[in-house]
Amino acid sequence: MVGRLRNALVLAAAALLLGPVAELAAQQDGGRFRVLIPYFSPNEDADDGFGKDAMKELVKLFENMPTHIALEEGEVKDEVDRFDIKIEDLGCIEARQLAAQINVPVAICAQYTETADRQLMVDATVWDVSASESFEIDPFPAEESGDGEKAAAQQIFEAFERYSTTVRSAAICNDYFASQQWENALRNCNESLDLNPNALSTRYLKARILYEMEDYTAALGELEAVIDANPFHEGALQLAGYISAVTEQDDKARDYYSRYLDINPGNAAIRMRIAYELAEAGDPVGAMEFIQVGLDVDAENVDLHEQYGGFAFRAAIQVQEEASVGNQNAGESVTPEAAAYYREAIASYEKVFEAKGAETPVGHLANVISAYIQLEELDQAIDMGERVLDTHPESDRLWVLYADALQRSDRLDDAIAALDRVMEINPDHPSAALRQGNWLIQAGRLEEAVEVLSAAAQNDPQRGEQAARMIFAESYQNGYQQDNFQYTIDGMTAAKQLPNLSEEMTHQLNFWHAFSLYRKGMVDQEPQTLETARATLPAFQQAAQLLQQVGDYPSSVNLNLAELTEAVSTYIEIQEAIIRRGR
Repeated sequence: MVGRLRNALVLAAAALLLGPVAELAAQQDGGRFRVLIPYFSPNEDADDGFGKDAMKELVKLFENMPTHIALEEGEVKDEVDRFDIKIEDLGCIEARQLAAQINVPVAICAQYTETADRQLMVDATVWDVSASESFEIDPFPAEESGDGEKAAAQQIFEAFERYSTTVRSAAICNDYFASQQWENALRNCNESLDLNPNALSTRYLKARILYEMEDYTAALGELEAVIDANPFHEGALQLAGYISAVTEQDDKARDYYSRYLDINPGNAAIRMRIAYELAEAGDPVGAMEFIQVGLDVDAENVDLHEQYGGFAFRAAIQVQEEASVGNQNAGESVTPEAAAYYREAIASYEKVFEAKGAETPVGHLANVISAYIQLEELDQAIDMGERVLDTHPESDRLWVLYADALQRSDRLDDAIAALDRVMEINPDHPSAALRQGNWLIQAGRLEEAVEVLSAAAQNDPQRGEQAARMIFAESYQNGYQQDNFQYTIDGMTAAKQLPNLSEEMTHQLNFWHAFSLYRKGMVDQEPQTLETARATLPAFQQAAQLLQQVGDYPSSVNLNLAELTEAVSTYIEIQEAIIRRGR
């Protein structure tokens, strides 16, 4: 899931970054981008003639520029007339607004102030209109008379050429980003930012590249710079939140996402998407907090309850798993914190079930039953199982959970019947028959277990092996390890009745069958009477026969087959001697 989310973010970023490039295609004049230059604005009592002449000189310099062309003075006048303003009143703000209206991507604004020595100090800025980003030109002095206008225009033009270099580098960076050539993209973005550190779109693109290169620390640093300059940059806030989440900086992730949501406070879809991203990054509790804000506003929103229930269920599992780390006894009962999350999940899913009924996804209902089972509230689990099976009678998953709750409540026959229903719905269910067999084994109903497991293994050797291992484990743990050798003998005998057993499994079962006969015989023959000899001799003889059918298995449990066979033979001779003497 995290992989799909990552791809979606890449595509979204590409669309965001490539959008302005496509838009600029409509802002060209004969293949060159248009530039709006208003009259340079005089401050205080400076002569306005300098500003008009300098503007005209600057427009001329653009005539031979291959990439950009400036609007002529007459064109600018025609455009301002349409908006009922005078060209003399066209300040920098108005010029940028006009450029946006007439689809011109770049504007150059300049103002000047007369100094005490009757020189002029010129302050100019290049504006990327669509991105609202500026390229600052260092203030410079200019002569008010002579060729001062030409010199000022030339200095601004040279600075604009540097700006064009940043644009080209940014465009190349963007192209490399689109083709996922991260190293080349990063180099060109850095070149662009060296010339224009104020280009937020380029800095955001650099952050995206660093994110794709998995340099999360550097990416987050660039994003923070973007957000410092523009606290409402939605893309930067969202990506900063996501990176913080995947790097387990949960508090920072929630802060960035909260600020992002402040821009879109009423958008439930965005809230749910952010919550999903947090949950996928391993913070289901943070995801719950974001959904809870939405529920505080709209307590009956089924979509929000649907997500909240899922996040609460995941939070319960996460908390329980964390509590189990390094604590062998932690898994025996649900922690209070995990229990609280399970109850919240149940409450939200119940609301979804009330609203959707038969349309409720099976997974949600399965989580409710599972939560009740984890809480050991088996009556509620059974009740919920009966309710949901009324609306979803063909769901084998729900029937399995219902059967599990019944078995835990010591209603084994009802649980077996529920699993029979599972196999009616899905004859190829991977675990229903094995589960039935396991429950019957635990209940001591070995013959029934063998019947069920034999049917499951009839056409599936893998199930036969699973069933045999199941019986073996039960017989070994509760028989041999408890010195209850007859229990082990019965179990191994039963397991060998299963069809489709591998040679290795048969050898294993034969060995433990033989070894248990031997161990039991050793105890039973101890009085060494005629009666005990007659009773134990067949067991020792059977053990000897079985030891001929164990292959190399004894070596896997560090036992010497020859020595064991000799020991069994010795006991056979002893019993035979006692019987002969008794006769």
